[in-house]
Amino acid sequence: MESLILFIDQFGGKEDVIVLLSLISGLIVINSLIKPKALRLISSVLATLLSSAQAFSLYSTQSFIGYQFYIHMNLKGVIGMQSLFVTQMTTLLIFFIIVATLNFYSYRIFRKLNNFIKSDKKMFFIQVLGLLAFCSLIILEGNFIKDTASLKTLFITNNSSNFEEVLLKYNMSSYTSSDKIESSAGKNIIVISMESLERGFLNEKHSSLTPNLNQLKTKWNYLDLKQNCGSSWTSGSLYTYMTGFPAFFGSQGNSAFKGSYHSSISSIPELLRRANYQTVYLNTDTQHSGVDNMLNVFHFDKVIDYRNTSEKGPENEPGLRDMDLFSIAKSEIETLKDLKKPYALFISTTDSHFPDGIYDKRMEANISPKNSGFEFTVASLDYLIGDFVSYLKAKDILKNTVIYIFPDHLKMGDPSLFESTGERELYVITNANNEDIRLDTSNTTYQIDLPKIILNGAAIEHNLKFLTDYITGDKDQFIRDNINEITEINCAGLLRSNTKTYAAPQISKHYKDYKKDTYRYIAHAGGIIDGYTYTNSLEALNMNYSKGFRLFELDIRKTSDNKYVALHNWEEWSYMTGYTGETPVTFQEFMNHKIHKKYSPLSMKEINDWFKEHPDAILVTDKVNEPELFSKVFIDANRLIMELFNEKALKQGLKFNILSAMPTQGLIAKMGWEKAVQLKLKHVAVSRYFIKENKGLLKKLKENGIKVYVYHVNQDEDVLDSGMDEEYVTKYELDYVYGMYADKWNFE
Repeated sequence: MESLILFIDQFGGKEDVIVLLSLISGLIVINSLIKPKALRLISSVLATLLSSAQAFSLYSTQSFIGYQFYIHMNLKGVIGMQSLFVTQMTTLLIFFIIVATLNFYSYRIFRKLNNFIKSDKKMFFIQVLGLLAFCSLIILEGNFIKDTASLKTLFITNNSSNFEEVLLKYNMSSYTSSDKIESSAGKNIIVISMESLERGFLNEKHSSLTPNLNQLKTKWNYLDLKQNCGSSWTSGSLYTYMTGFPAFFGSQGNSAFKGSYHSSISSIPELLRRANYQTVYLNTDTQHSGVDNMLNVFHFDKVIDYRNTSEKGPENEPGLRDMDLFSIAKSEIETLKDLKKPYALFISTTDSHFPDGIYDKRMEANISPKNSGFEFTVASLDYLIGDFVSYLKAKDILKNTVIYIFPDHLKMGDPSLFESTGERELYVITNANNEDIRLDTSNTTYQIDLPKIILNGAAIEHNLKFLTDYITGDKDQFIRDNINEITEINCAGLLRSNTKTYAAPQISKHYKDYKKDTYRYIAHAGGIIDGYTYTNSLEALNMNYSKGFRLFELDIRKTSDNKYVALHNWEEWSYMTGYTGETPVTFQEFMNHKIHKKYSPLSMKEINDWFKEHPDAILVTDKVNEPELFSKVFIDANRLIMELFNEKALKQGLKFNILSAMPTQGLIAKMGWEKAVQLKLKHVAVSRYFIKENKGLLKKLKENGIKVYVYHVNQDEDVLDSGMDEEYVTKYELDYVYGMYADKWNFE
């Protein structure tokens, strides 16, 4: 009996199961009234498709077909995740065959019943009465109507291209659109959005799986959070916590972002950009469900997934896992904290995904066996978060950084895990002060409140108003009652590349000259070799020199015994070499490890020997911020360009007469072009994302002979403007800057 109850709960509970059975039965009755076989075959297939879709929707979300189901039932949303649903798809196929058979042979079945009753009129009366009873159950059961109602947004046609008019139409004229944002920097921000790890996992029943989260719940601030309509799936949750709006985009779904390059709706990334924050987003695969296009609209400085990192995930398995994400996050923190500017890091985990999670065998070293694969993934995520927070504490990051940890949505699928764990809800765990968060405890907190919580907790001053500020009473009900209006606002806010305001980039008339100029291209981390980036290896220098490069960037860091060596960061080096011990390592330990088991590491001896043998080559350094010390150990200061990260290091670099003391983006933005000219700077390094909003500054630098090199090339592969690679920058952006950090280039 208990197993039956759990099975029924899997499909939303007794009432929803009765409605599902009523729907299936009603459709069978309808088909029993159709005599022509061809027509009945078509009708049976359609009826079975509807029945199967409703059954799968109830199984996965405990709700009937609605907007959430529509968003997920598209080819792009399914590709890449199909391996997780083998059992479910097999079961669904069997269900489809059984129901299709009942529908098609219903005419014959009812004819046999008719022969038994021996009355056509009675049989027809029974059929009609049964059909009415089935329809009544469907109509009277509230969940079916409520869930189906969210589909009405699919029939909305947004003919308005004026965002301000739409706001005025819905009494939101006081809303702050993205072009009117005013903000000032507060603390650094780290957001961890956890796949499906809802409140029930923190309950005593599952406390053995989540010791770290429960410890943080006790030590830090804990806020109850409810899931609202329009934010109950991963990409919907992402859009909501970035903007404060539920993710309704009508029949376009997430494809609304394809071809869009900006949104008038204010978002956290846009606000942070105006406050001079560096913004980074981490996920295993941003192509899934069109998230890459959404991120493009938010204008993140850097988006990292399996396509643009040296992390390769588990051996012989494609993609990244949560373990890799947090390793990359640590590396990014090391880079971000050296920029001497505020930053925001957003991490979206994946491994605890419905239905059974994605098992990472490597975590067995830290997690004991659990009752199921899914419970193992939950325990793994809890461990990784605990380890990440410990890292932040050890590095003294939390002193000026607020961290927010919350589930992206309720777990889909089997609800039996949460039996006796209380009402199913979400939550926020944060080290932000209650005084800063300024949460209105008189009203229930929903996902649409997250942007206010994040910004307030980070003590960021701003002029934004969010959708939640316009709601009185039940916020979820307001959303359900205003799906049409919210959809129109979301759609009107997006600016697409086919609007008059968009101008397609033109290929530079100097393109042919640019592509042959070897001094416009810096071999990034020594340049690519055999498909590997960031090797900083001897072989990379040799190969890319032979291809025509003459400027070579190397990432310079110190070993534990204070020796300069070339590597991007220690976590990445550990992955590339297979080293499993503590880092940083000693000089001898570093030199004993080949990179990817075949490439030679570089110490100052190897670096100096190589540049001695290649007298026309120039070294460009990254990471090292000690021009006085480094210039004394490099073979030729006249061939040394050092990217520097603060005013003290810049002044030191200018004093010691290296070829060029090159300020990075934050410094040049702060000092302006006049100061750069006054200091007689030769080079500047900025992100290629810097170009769009700073063309005036770049023009002045160019007019005064200061050469600007851009990094963040190859950061936008396969997104909207597909392939922001070396070719793209050469064709469309070298008119604004001088050159770039390139992984590869063909000078012919």
